[in-house]
Amino acid sequence: MQLTEFELEIFGAGLGFGLILAAGVGLNAMRLRWGLRREIEDLKKSLYVNMSVQSDGTEKLKKSLEKVKKTNAKLRTTVSTLSNKPGRAELQTLHIWGRTIELLTLRSPTFAAAWQVTVEEAKAEIAETRTGVRALVRKAFASPSLELEETEDRNKKLETS
Repeated sequence: MQLTEFELEIFGAGLGFGLILAAGVGLNAMRLRWGLRREIEDLKKSLYVNMSVQSDGTEKLKKSLEKVKKTNAKLRTTVSTLSNKPGRAELQTLHIWGRTIELLTLRSPTFAAAWQVTVEEAKAEIAETRTGVRALVRKAFASPSLELEETEDRNKKLETS
């Protein structure tokens, strides 16, 4: 089977066109591959930058959290110390006594008179304790027997009132 010149021309033209088309498709594929490689490299760089920024931010947040935890622990200690300071229990006791006195004054008519006499005696005793010989004696000889005698004296005065 012999091919004619015309058939050979058509075959050659088709083959040439096919090769040109294949070369064009191949070059286009290579161009796309190079573009995708560049895009992948750009994305890797962007991801690296993003991860480094996030790691810095996370590290700063961890440091901040540690500071806040330390401050919280210190404040918790301060609050517990302040709530256990001497005077807090005494203040609470004073508030309880004050409320008790108010209730007794309202409920018992004889309590108010006895209370006023006792308050005046206590004021005089404290004034005497702050200045004078009694203060010196109390400071020098702080003995329970003196306090017991004073308490008994007060009780006797209350009974006579």
